[in-house]
Amino acid sequence: MWIKYPLAVVALATPLLVATGAAAGTADLPAPTRTAPVVGTATAPPDRPVLTGVRHGRHDRYDRVVFDFAGGTPAYRVEYAPLEGVASGHPIPLDGPADLRIAFTGVPSTTVNMNKVVNPGYPTLRQVKFGGAFEGHIVAGLGLADRVGFRVLRLSNPPRIAVDVAHQPTQPFGTARFQGGAPPLPDIVSIGGVRTGAHPGYDRLVVDLRTARFPLINVAYTVPNPTRVYIGLVPLTTAPAQIAGPRQIHVGLTRLRAVSIVAHENGTVAVFADTSKRTGFRVMLLTNPTRLVVDVKH
Repeated sequence: MWIKYPLAVVALATPLLVATGAAAGTADLPAPTRTAPVVGTATAPPDRPVLTGVRHGRHDRYDRVVFDFAGGTPAYRVEYAPLEGVASGHPIPLDGPADLRIAFTGVPSTTVNMNKVVNPGYPTLRQVKFGGAFEGHIVAGLGLADRVGFRVLRLSNPPRIAVDVAHQPTQPFGTARFQGGAPPLPDIVSIGGVRTGAHPGYDRLVVDLRTARFPLINVAYTVPNPTRVYIGLVPLTTAPAQIAGPRQIHVGLTRLRAVSIVAHENGTVAVFADTSKRTGFRVMLLTNPTRLVVDVKH
């Protein structure tokens, strides 16, 4: 499973963070799409960075949290993981079904109150809470509405680290056929693996592709089995497809129950997603890395 569902804890908002009031402009960045851990190195010796403040703001495509420092920025690691007390190791629940943990190393002091909590109420960012400061380590957690793409920006003048979390997809669910992909097509269909995950309101199927470009893609419910979603992948040539991982996958989520992959002699590939009920779906073609995402509504 991609995400966990801790008990939501509602805390009173306090002046820990100051809203930036930032609105997306013409120079605003696109929504982040990657979910893998991000690690960064320090720009100053470990005895210099001081955490001086935390801010948050809403943009058109993402929500942002900014950690302000004096004396340079420390080393950091940002990843989807539970928030724990930096000294005690005790779990600290966050509001929202997904926890994004931010760990700083080499921060000898801070002027921020580690006990303060804020609930921004943005599309994705629900809560910001600290796990404490101990022996140069500071840990913070972002309670999110879903496991979404994020990015980390190390900025200067003044030194700061920004964490952007994407808004949830806004495109509607439906049952109409989806067609995507355009020339130049890859020579073959190359699948690095298939992943599934439970999200609030929908189940997600991700087909990881090992080509920079997308093949022609068709997604639709099949006629013989009205609860089966067909995903067709068509490359430029008839070269045999390359498929890593199992081709029969038991899922057992609210809607997604099983996934199977069939490679045909003409180089095309069919991915079948069996669901418990015919409901709406949506399709997204994402890059860096290249992947096909199919969400099936609960």
